[in-house]
Amino acid sequence: MKLGLSIKRFFLLLIILLSGLSSLKAQMIQADSLMIKVEQFGNYLLYKNHDTTFIKNYSEDFILRIVAVNKFNYFKISDKNRNSSIRYRPDRRVNLGFGVSYKWFALDIVFNVGLTEDSNFENSKFFDFQANIFSSKQFVSGYIKYYYGYQIINFTGITTPDIQFSPNRGDVRTINLGMNYLFALNYDQFSLKAPFIQNEIQLKSAGSFLLGAGFNLYIVDSDSSIIPSVVQDDFDEKLYFRNLSSLSAYVNFGYMYTYIWKKHFFVTLGLIPGFGINMGDFQTEFRKPFDTHLYFGLNSKSSIGYNAKKIFMGINLLGDIYSIRIDKKLATQVGHGKLKFFVGYRFGRS
Repeated sequence: MKLGLSIKRFFLLLIILLSGLSSLKAQMIQADSLMIKVEQFGNYLLYKNHDTTFIKNYSEDFILRIVAVNKFNYFKISDKNRNSSIRYRPDRRVNLGFGVSYKWFALDIVFNVGLTEDSNFENSKFFDFQANIFSSKQFVSGYIKYYYGYQIINFTGITTPDIQFSPNRGDVRTINLGMNYLFALNYDQFSLKAPFIQNEIQLKSAGSFLLGAGFNLYIVDSDSSIIPSVVQDDFDEKLYFRNLSSLSAYVNFGYMYTYIWKKHFFVTLGLIPGFGINMGDFQTEFRKPFDTHLYFGLNSKSSIGYNAKKIFMGINLLGDIYSIRIDKKLATQVGHGKLKFFVGYRFGRS
């Protein structure tokens, strides 16, 4: 009896084991099928070829262009409880130079030629480096900015009449560091290069969704409160800071479209919102952190111009704007970017 019972238990365990192995094998087959589908989608997404009815490639040509660049940045402190704000920016300058493109390489070199606003800043300084890399399907941007010396552009919601003070703040400085990556999903029909570095031509109207991610570090400080004492009654005391430090990390999702008119004229519009987190601290009398909060920013990449076989020209705008929340309805808005005019020629056999 015991031997018979042991044999029955053995066969029962064997059946359960074989059933489990069969189920595991079926799951492994399903997992393999799923991985194959993911791999096929990845190959489709990453290794599509250009549709030559939409995009003409001129990367084998040597491209020379003349450029004029206006780099800009500002920050605005807002108290929405009292509907008041103050906006700062440095002197605006126009830089002139030239650019070249060949195969995967593109570079613009510009110089300050003294085209600047008339101001009373004696010791203003700045360093503004912006680098952009365009491939057929990817865009990478990075920047390092240092500005010393700002001016007040305007107030809103100020109740103090007949304000008398100097708009120049030679003690205010900012540091801005960041990087952003974008991937164009429809890169086989939509060209990222055509409107911005001109070694491709968009032959037909097309657009693409873009995915990406990035970060930015922003610091503003001064010798005394950023809010001048003569208007402090119109702002919450938390905005009397003389130093603000912020770090943001975010993901992007947006859309860019190029409209072609009469074969060679184009208009490109791109709006790419960013969502993430923002953290940091500020100093009034004492340094204190502000609450980590949801980051919202807007990245814009737009261009308009003429792009033919040999000659091209136009204007493009690359800009970012985002907000740093000190407290509920108390915020600092930051904006920066560049506006570029270009005209150029392609040397080659294509």
